[in-house]
Amino acid sequence: MLIKFFPNGKGGGAGPVEYLTARTVLAYDDNRDLIRDASGQPMTVVREPLPEVVRGDPQGMIDLIDACPHKWTYRAGVVSFAREDAPRADQ
Repeated sequence: MLIKFFPNGKGGGAGPVEYLTARTVLAYDDNRDLIRDASGQPMTVVREPLPEVVRGDPQGMIDLIDACPHKWTYRAGVVSFAREDAPRADQ
């Protein structure tokens, strides 16, 4: 398992919250290069599985981040797993 925090977190709450809850996202290949269509426009894909909010309220989180008076208004990170370490559905 890898846990990493990113050097971002400035600005409004809509960006990070909507990124986490978006049904569609930009499409990338296995090398993490953006996939474009024949006209050069970025392509999107539907996430699988779809994001699911299991606790809390996305709009409430946006409002809290927007109300924060500090320079760094939120903290972003990722928890990732190697394919063989990925948690099972029951976990």
